[in-house]
Order: sequence, then structure tokens, then C-alpha cells
Amino acid sequence: MSAASNVSALRVEDPAFLITSTIDRCPKVMMIRELFKNALEAAEQAPGGGKVEIYVAPGFSVPKLAIWNNGPGMNEDELRIMTNLAASIGKEKGLDKNFGMGAKVASLPSNRLGIRYRSCKNGMVHETVLCQRDGIYGRLKRVDGNGNELGDVVDVTGVIVTEDPRLLDDDWTEVVLLGNRQDQDTVLDPYDGNPPQRAFWLANYLYQRFYRIPDGVEVRLYEGTHARKDGSRRFETIPARAAKGVFARSETVTLPNGIRIHYIYDEAFNGTSHNRSISGSIASAVSTCAIVFRDEMYAVLTGRAWTIEAPIYGVPFGAKHISVHIELPDQAHVRPEGYRQFLRYIEGEQSQVEPAQFASEVLDHRPEWLIDLIHSLAPNSADAQDEIRNKLQDMLNKLRVRTTSPRLDFSGDLPISHGTGGGSGVSSGQGGGQSSTGARHPVDLAIVNTGAQMARMARNLERAPTLIPLDEESDIEERGIKGRAGRYYATTSELFINMTYPAVGAMREQLEKEYAQAPEPEVMQLLVRSLTRNSMIQRVGLAVVFALAKRINKEWDEEAMGKALEPESLSIAADNYFDSLQDARRSLGKRLNIRRVETGSADEELEPA
Repeated sequence: MSAASNVSALRVEDPAFLITSTIDRCPKVMMIRELFKNALEAAEQAPGGGKVEIYVAPGFSVPKLAIWNNGPGMNEDELRIMTNLAASIGKEKGLDKNFGMGAKVASLPSNRLGIRYRSCKNGMVHETVLCQRDGIYGRLKRVDGNGNELGDVVDVTGVIVTEDPRLLDDDWTEVVLLGNRQDQDTVLDPYDGNPPQRAFWLANYLYQRFYRIPDGVEVRLYEGTHARKDGSRRFETIPARAAKGVFARSETVTLPNGIRIHYIYDEAFNGTSHNRSISGSIASAVSTCAIVFRDEMYAVLTGRAWTIEAPIYGVPFGAKHISVHIELPDQAHVRPEGYRQFLRYIEGEQSQVEPAQFASEVLDHRPEWLIDLIHSLAPNSADAQDEIRNKLQDMLNKLRVRTTSPRLDFSGDLPISHGTGGGSGVSSGQGGGQSSTGARHPVDLAIVNTGAQMARMARNLERAPTLIPLDEESDIEERGIKGRAGRYYATTSELFINMTYPAVGAMREQLEKEYAQAPEPEVMQLLVRSLTRNSMIQRVGLAVVFALAKRINKEWDEEAMGKALEPESLSIAADNYFDSLQDARRSLGKRLNIRRVETGSADEELEPA
């Protein structure tokens, strides 16, 4: 008995429901990815060089988006097969290869009126329209002007001849998106307003999805589909532009496990907030952070989402101009999920692959020029951060707050970094001093004098955060703390503090009123400014210290600690500057040698008689 006869194969009991649910559950925003990928794969096979063209389809009263490619065409039977689900022409199916339904499934939810396919093969052009009618997805049955049925795939060679006979010389395929309505502009509004798209969204999407395109394939966007006013423009990927020197500097670092990290610096353009690469570009020039796998970008961070997260990657400043792309090797144990919107790990819980999971690798392998650049972009401050940080460290030591130990992964997917410390990793068996083959006395060596204690590193005590005060509005907005006191990054142990937070000004204003009679007002104002700023830094720093100290309390889990470290929680701690006033007054009175003038402020009512 054969193996096949031992199993009764599963069948689809309700094909119509399966087809409808498969299509309606697909993320609509994957439409262009699927259509463009199909066009690239076909154009790659074209003799003499592949071409992909994106343009406004002629012959419609409202702009409709068209994607055209040369390469192998399809005849009537092939076009009919290709427009079925789980069907492809000339492609290998597989979980890591072709699914046979991506473009159709992703496009139909936003094109229920129709998707027009035309394909030329051996001088003959056939056409079919995928659509939804009466709740059923399928190929539209066509009729001629007299109402005679023509079938669901029709020969339109005669129509093409009247337009341009030269179009029959080579094989090609064209897809036109008709949308959900006759009056829908699918060039500017491909998803019928849900979700809405910015003008010239198409070039931005391609630029932030396709990291490379096949060699020998040229992609052109024609007038109306790109940001320039007229003519056609060639689409270029990020690595292609880097190779041309469009960016100020770029470097790729290859890790032992095959991961490649691409660091790109795109300097400011003529003193504006734009990046230099915007010049002549048809796509957005914003910096990005992303996972790259098999020439496509996933989990892309841009704009505020990137600048807020950038410090954990070792980019505390300049993230607007710095991009980081983490490229996984082709053999990595990851796989695109069913609709190719995300990457998932193949094993375990199959969680999504996110850039943050590689943040430590990005930080550890930053090129020296990038580190120097980031340092040069850091704001200068005369505040007493080091002194305050030492106080915070003493507090952490007294509270005996332990840091969370890094979890080692022995799967071999990621290398273990030896860092930049003085350790030498695994010993080769040869010490730095002279060895002896005589008897050893480990007990004697282990004994230390009374009063010695465990070193802080061995005790694994938490490090006080690096304190980074911010005054520039652009820096504050990058960290996402406008109207908030600060943001703490546990991964890099950095605390960014908003020095424009209202509590700073309120404390300064009160002290300046109380000491307005100072004989040297300028000196008084400088002292007040320094005291109020340092007080703010210390209050927010202490809030972080006491939040970290909750790690000792078994009733507090990591989620609760995370809430205590949120910018909103730090802001509440920063608001209470009243307890800091007395120390500031003592310091001012001693240095100015005057007494303060009572102003009847709220904090004075709280003072003991």
C-alpha cells in the first residue's frame, strides 16, 4: 500500500468562503509590493535588459495607476491560470519562495471595480479583469457591443494595433488598477481613502521597501507618479544611491554570524532640516532604521518613531541624518509571514523580527567616524552632570539595586561581543605571569583580609544613567519629550532631560524674585540658572533611581517598573521642585551674602515655623 493511500487528503468544503476570507483579510498596503515584485521577476528574464514602468494609464477619464514590465508574456490559458489563487506561471512555489496569490489577494480589496491585466505573447495580446461582483471575487465575463458573450479572457490584439503596432514586437505584461469606483484616482488614492496616502506615496513606498532590485533591470516612474513636475525619473535604491556618493558617508560592517549592518550619514541640505539626498530625489530623504532580508526592508522606522528609538542603537544625537539597516543573511531562520508584511522567526514562538532585537550589535559595531560624528552633534552643557551622576550612583549602591544580566543565546545565531572593556575573553591557558608546576594553595589565595568586600562589578550593581540635558527644541522633539521632563533608555542607560520643562522656569522665576535685591543681578541670575537646572537634573535622575530600586521589590514586575520609568512618571517627579528650594536658597544666601525676600509663594506656607 502506498503512503498516499494511507491518508484521505483534506479538501476545501467551501471554496467561495475560503477565497473571500483570504482576500478580505489581506493587508491592503501590501498591494504595490506584490505587483512590483511580480514585475521585477518577469523583467529580470527579459533578453537585452529588463524594464519596469509605472505611469498613468491612458484612456481613462480619471487617473488610474499602471505597472508595466517586459519579459515573458502570457497567452490566454496562462493568463487564466495565473489569475487563480495559489497559481503562478514559471515560478517555484514554497513557503520561502512564491505563494501564487500575493498580488491578486493584496490588490482586490482596494480594486473591487477591477484590476485589468493585459499580456502580450508572440504578438498576441489577451486581457482579463479581476473584480468583485455581488460579493464574489473572480474574472469579469465580457460581452461585445451587441451583447454577445466573449468569455472572461479576451483577445485585444486589434485594440493594441490601433494604439501602437510596435507594442506587439516584444512580450510584456501590464496591470491597471481601476479602484473601487469609476471616479477613484488610483494614482493618488490607491486605497480609496482607507488608509489615506500622501502625495507621491508610491516612490516613498518603493524606496522604503525594496533595498535592491535585480541587476540589469531599470525602473522608471513617469509624470504624475513622482514628485518632480514632468518627465520620467529612474528609481534608485538606497545602496545604489550610496554607491553613487549621494550620502555624505556610509559604511557596512559584517559580523561573524553573517549579519551586515549598514550605517549611513545623510548630512543636512543647505542648512535646512532636510537631508542632502533630497536633491534630485523622487522619494523621501528621511533617515530610516530597518531589517533587510533578501533585498527587502521590514519593520521600517522613520521620522519620530526612529528618532525616539535611536539612542538604544547608540545614536543619541543626529538620528535625523543617520540611517541604520540590519541585513540578515539569506540562510537566517526567519520567514515572511503569510502576507509578507512582517518577518517572523521560524522556530519557537515565531515572534516578529524587530530592529530593536539587534540594537546592541548596532551599538557595539558603530564605525569610529560615526561615533565621532555623534559626539560632535551632542549639545554642550555647563551643568554638573558628572557630580549629580556620582550622587545617583552612590544612591544605587546603597539601595543595592542589581542590573538585569544579559541573557546569553547559545543557538549560534548571534555572536557574543567581548565589548570594549579590559577582559580578554576566553583564556588560552597562558597567564600573564610566570607559571609554576609546583603545589598550589588555592585556599590561601582565596582568603582576604577582614573588611574587604565584593567589587561593584561582581555584585552586578546597576549603573547610574548618563545624564544628557537638552535645550534645543529639535533635540527635545527627536526624543519625544516635548511637554515632558525626560526619557530614560534602559538599554544604553541614558537619561535625556528636557531643560525647557515648565518646572525649571517656575523654580528659576521664584528664586529670581526672592533675590532680586542682589547687588550684582547678573551674577545672581547665573547662580539661579545653574541651581535650577541642576535641581531638575537631580530630581529626574532620582526618579529613575527609585524606579530602578523597585527591582528589589518582588511585588513589582518589569511592566510595573517600565510604567514608573515612562516620561509621564518622570514628569510628575520633576514637578515637585518645592523640596529643592531650601537647598537652593541656602546656597544663594551663602554665595550672595544676602537674605531672600518673602514673596508669599505656596512653598513658604509649607515651611515649618
